[in-house]
Amino acid sequence: MGFWSFLRKKDADLPAAGPAREEPPPASSADPLPKELEIIARVGGAGGPTIADAIARFRILRQSPDEGRAVHELARLHAERALPEELAVAVASALVDRGEASLALKLLASIQSSAALILRADLYGAAGDVPTALALTERVLLRDLDLPGARDRHRRWREALGYRDDARREAETGATVVTREPDAPFLLLREVARGGAGAVYEAEDRELSRKVALKVYHHVERDRAQLAHEARVAAELAGPGVVRVFDADPAHGWLALEWAPLGAIRDHVRAKDHATLAPVERWALPLAAALARVHAGGWVHHDVKPANVLLVTPETPLLADFGTARRVGEPSPAGSIGYVSPERLKGRASDPRDDVYGFGRLLEDVLDALADPALEKWRPIASACVGPDDARPADARALVTRLRVEG
Repeated sequence: MGFWSFLRKKDADLPAAGPAREEPPPASSADPLPKELEIIARVGGAGGPTIADAIARFRILRQSPDEGRAVHELARLHAERALPEELAVAVASALVDRGEASLALKLLASIQSSAALILRADLYGAAGDVPTALALTERVLLRDLDLPGARDRHRRWREALGYRDDARREAETGATVVTREPDAPFLLLREVARGGAGAVYEAEDRELSRKVALKVYHHVERDRAQLAHEARVAAELAGPGVVRVFDADPAHGWLALEWAPLGAIRDHVRAKDHATLAPVERWALPLAAALARVHAGGWVHHDVKPANVLLVTPETPLLADFGTARRVGEPSPAGSIGYVSPERLKGRASDPRDDVYGFGRLLEDVLDALADPALEKWRPIASACVGPDDARPADARALVTRLRVEG
């Protein structure tokens, strides 16, 4: 199947963003490329134009009779060797203007810039796939809360799916009912993390003289059942790759957990810490194996993200925070912005594929932070995890197999 045949295979799946233009007769391979297009095609190479110059020349071509050929030639070139992201997004926008939304989506599939994600979100929203549009927009908001139009899209699409405004709940996350000396046998040393459920402290067990992670829930009475649930699930799944629970006191709102000296993957992503996060396979494979044990036990974690993967060593990740874990088939709880699959946003019951989506998003975060061409071999796996549901690994066991084959 030729490149354009492949791209057009499911073109009917998406509505055109505008009236489709009549295609010009296909250019013969012997026909010389327009001069401007020849120059643009050298972008990124020796003697080629800058990205800004290439985009300016492309805009000139868009006003000429050669527009159709220019758009399709550059899309073909992108499939052979990725164009700079800004130019690729400009080409995708031109495809949308030409009424070729499906081709634009194919071109944008491997581009992770905020502009590309927003354009993809708009295309899915126009096609009526609001959950996918919302999931893409949440990924953008994780990076840039103030990107023009992102919050408006988020609000509009959440309302379309019937979600209530979370402003009140988000405001409450700053309230932590804890003192320097909580009613527990621990000495608080420092706060290391804070989330919607509670705050986590580096602490010392006074009796055993060992370091622990003390998680203190924000609202003891309201969250008592969730705390007990988190402790029980983690204890049930105890073993490699799952954080150990040493003690719990639901009445006073705290859990004593295994201490991970290197902290969360989130911290290393923010620091662009290549030394800890690469090679990727040393933590990705054991993490996927731990997730496979969770799925084999009949559970879905529901909150796989960089903040919930801790590192004892670079080779020893720990999956933490089982407060929102549910049995396979049970109703899915709310999730963390940017890490919830479109299918879960649609209301699907708890399914291991939603954890696979979270794993893919985590992997994307690492690859985007490190920006190392040598690690891009992991990009297809990340894309498969966050891609169409029917092509996603069915569970973490299937994910482990794929990591071993392709990673």
